[in-house]
Amino acid sequence: MVEPHVFDLILYLIEHRSRLVSRDELFKNLWAGREVCDATLSNNIKCARAALGDDGEKQSIIKTTRGRGYQFIAEIELASGNRQLNISLSSINATFQFIFTALGFKHNVKPLVAVSLLFIFIISYIWLFNSEKAMMDQTNIPKQKSIAVLPFKNHSDLEKDAFFTRGVHDDLLVHISKISAVKSISRSSVMTYQNSSKNLQTIGKELGVTTILQGSVQRATEQIRINVHLVNALNNENIWSESYTRKLTAKNVFDIQEEIAKTIAAELETTLSPKELAYIEKLPTQNLPALEAYFRAKESSTKHTHDGNQQAIVYLEEAVRLDPNFATAYALLANLHVGQIYWTGLPVEEQIVKAKSLIAIAMKLDSNDSELHRAIGSLKSYEQNFSAADSAYQKAINLNPNNAEAYASYGSLFMKYKINIPKAITLFAKAYSLNPKDDGLVLSLAQGLIFVGRFEEAKNIVKDVIARNPTYAIAHTKLAFISFFGEQNISEALRSLYKTVELEPNVPFNSLLVGMTLAHLGEKKLASSWFNRAVKLAPKYSGANHGLGMMHALNGDYNASVDSYLKVSRDFWLANESMYNLMKASLQTQRAAEVIEYYQNNYPEFFQADAKVDQSNYAIAFTLGRLLKKQGQTEQADRLLKASLKAAQFRMHGSWTDLHNNWEAKIYLAMGNEKAALKAFTNIVEEGWHSEKLVTDPDYNVFRDDPKFQTLQRTMKIRLNKEREKFKNMRINGEIFPFHSIQ
Repeated sequence: MVEPHVFDLILYLIEHRSRLVSRDELFKNLWAGREVCDATLSNNIKCARAALGDDGEKQSIIKTTRGRGYQFIAEIELASGNRQLNISLSSINATFQFIFTALGFKHNVKPLVAVSLLFIFIISYIWLFNSEKAMMDQTNIPKQKSIAVLPFKNHSDLEKDAFFTRGVHDDLLVHISKISAVKSISRSSVMTYQNSSKNLQTIGKELGVTTILQGSVQRATEQIRINVHLVNALNNENIWSESYTRKLTAKNVFDIQEEIAKTIAAELETTLSPKELAYIEKLPTQNLPALEAYFRAKESSTKHTHDGNQQAIVYLEEAVRLDPNFATAYALLANLHVGQIYWTGLPVEEQIVKAKSLIAIAMKLDSNDSELHRAIGSLKSYEQNFSAADSAYQKAINLNPNNAEAYASYGSLFMKYKINIPKAITLFAKAYSLNPKDDGLVLSLAQGLIFVGRFEEAKNIVKDVIARNPTYAIAHTKLAFISFFGEQNISEALRSLYKTVELEPNVPFNSLLVGMTLAHLGEKKLASSWFNRAVKLAPKYSGANHGLGMMHALNGDYNASVDSYLKVSRDFWLANESMYNLMKASLQTQRAAEVIEYYQNNYPEFFQADAKVDQSNYAIAFTLGRLLKKQGQTEQADRLLKASLKAAQFRMHGSWTDLHNNWEAKIYLAMGNEKAALKAFTNIVEEGWHSEKLVTDPDYNVFRDDPKFQTLQRTMKIRLNKEREKFKNMRINGEIFPFHSIQ
């Protein structure tokens, strides 16, 4: 798929093909009113060439005149009569053959047909673009039966009882979500209408539902009253209403929810399956204090913060102490303990043991809980048993087709581990459709867009989240990723990361990210301070050991660096980069044999003749291949290097896979192909990358006397100096909070 800005760029260059178009002109006409860096334009030019079958070396379609601009130089003929477009047919035919094959064409399409279809595509694209707004303005009546349960009003005498009202509302949502024939909107989306003055028709349109349930809860010492009414969101007509007054017990709360769910199914003319009936009629607990603790835990966990998760765990431990048979509480507790790996940096092994124990209890009590299987999926992902994780997430979705979090977790599996980004984005989009107001799910979708290089779309999403929720730390982290990976703007990335730490100072992952980004800027002393802070927060965290390894290497203590990296577990998200840094440090200390033994214990699969190397592990395979080659084990080394190169050429954006690590050039150097390595290095600099690591890495010493390489180095140093000056001014002007304030 050609990105809209790339498409616009191609059309603009074609329209003005008779002359050279300057960079300033492109900025003015294609990015009017927006601040865009040179790297963004360079990347769009590169994508435009790729779409047309051109590249920076041939420049047979789009020519660059250094320092001046670009010109579309391919021959274009407008034939009389049918006005057929002919743009270097041989150049673009191969590209469109691939597209047509993907669309289902079984035979090659002739060049003229390909271009004719391209012309139709251009017209269709423009028509769709111009009609999109008009289409969106039309009322879209969902064909599927659908419902949104708006936040219940708290009519209790005490405001402190508001948590109970929210708990009843949340639990009723879960009951209704089990009705597979009815699309229901998740909690975080409907909660945005807590104090809304919008009419029901507007809310229905915004959430994409045909019916809305409103209600209230009032509880006294020994009595509970729940009032509900179901409304047609299309015409605001009342469908059904009821008032339930019962003695205040856990059983009665669930009985009322059961009756409401069954009535809604009947009113929406839906037949409940035996499985759905079994869940709706299930009684999770009869212990009212345990239920209250569970309600409090759910409320705390939905904050998506370090402190919120900690408090939720305390409440859930109280819930299962009061009722040892509370299966749903065990399932949520297991999920939160897995989440502590991120939030507090607790060791993966310890959290896996805790989660396994809780999951085993929950399985005995109720094996058909959707949240339980989501917890199993998260656990299996950390254990790197991806097929088991896949099955668990599918089971979670099968048990509750409206479980938005299960779709999002399943999407994360494909994004982080199985490396199928289109599949991940599809799952994130499904989660978003079920919970369109959940900022966490929206940011998951943004992360997927970052991975495929759709930075502008991702930025719009993230900016929108920050505008309505400026204290959501994770949103600022995503904005930092866009600045770093999409715009190669290190100082702006640091601005966002400092904001993240200001909002969530106790998450070790955040301090690690700041230290790593400062290292790219060449701020060694400050980077080391942040790495130290990550270690203080979580001494056993693999990320802390990664940071320590970087800190020791920055200070020239390579033995200490090796010791730190040897403590990094294979499930760490930056294990690829850790293993590369470990390899580099081992060559400085003559400890290569020790590191190879570490590989044999932790990555035995790479010593097999049929070792599987893909986008999730190629840097690890490459580093081992390089070590084996040093040891004279050339046969396996060559296999690993060749497979690594193929995987590295598949472009992904973000994390360790992006071009700031320049894996392709490093692999070529390990294979002895210096010409290809220099070309790969040139490509990343021309794209806009700059890093102290690229400037000082001894891997590139082979190029030190090359004039072209020297020019590239000077270019990066100029960019880095500008970045350092900007970051310095940010600190002086108080634009970022001082580090000492969280020491």
